[in-house]
Amino acid sequence: MHPNQQHRLDPAKIIQTAENLARRVSDRLPESTLAGLSADLAEIARVTDERARQARKPNLIIRGTGRLASALCIWGLWYIVDHIQTHLINAHLEFGTISDLFEAADAGFNMLVGLAGVLWFLVTIEARFKRKQALAHIGELLEFIQLVDVTQLYYTPELYKSNALADNIPLRFDHTYLLFCNEMLGVIGNLAPLYTRGNMDDSVWRATSDVVMLANAIQGRLFAKSEAIRLANDADASWAPIDAF
Repeated sequence: MHPNQQHRLDPAKIIQTAENLARRVSDRLPESTLAGLSADLAEIARVTDERARQARKPNLIIRGTGRLASALCIWGLWYIVDHIQTHLINAHLEFGTISDLFEAADAGFNMLVGLAGVLWFLVTIEARFKRKQALAHIGELLEFIQLVDVTQLYYTPELYKSNALADNIPLRFDHTYLLFCNEMLGVIGNLAPLYTRGNMDDSVWRATSDVVMLANAIQGRLFAKSEAIRLANDADASWAPIDAF
């Protein structure tokens, strides 16, 4: 292994972690909403690895079309220059006034600028296409983070105690539900950087950073919440796992 590759994320390890997490959640909270989400996350991990590898491969169709269009533009420019040389310069065309000369120069400059813009569009079309795809995939990860977060909203004992059970019956929560949510957020935070490999677009890096920061922020909040529930449960050894939905 190259020394620079020793400290890079291994997609296979991330997929294995997601699959192990899905099995653990299913064993601890069978048929729960979180178990279904963890299974979906394992599939998302596999799909993310495939998408990231495909994004690093050249798009031959787009490249071939772009090169053909660029060649046509260059051929068109050569034809225009040759036409000007044949019909104007060789004919000893003279401009009546200095304004005519400036107008002709301005028209030629505008034509060159327009052609340069077309060539730039054709050269960068593949990068823009891949950027759009990467941002859409990162947006899916961002939305999945919100989905994981919303499943744990039920885990607020003081808020739901009076409505769920009588006051003399303690409401028990399994704090491992929140810990599983934290682990899922950690997996998502490690999936997003895979889209930055071979992609130097600033918008992709900023979107990836947003996913990681949001996952870390929610992780900190859920960890504090799980500790509060764990300490509350220590007062009573009996508890029953409660699914979020």
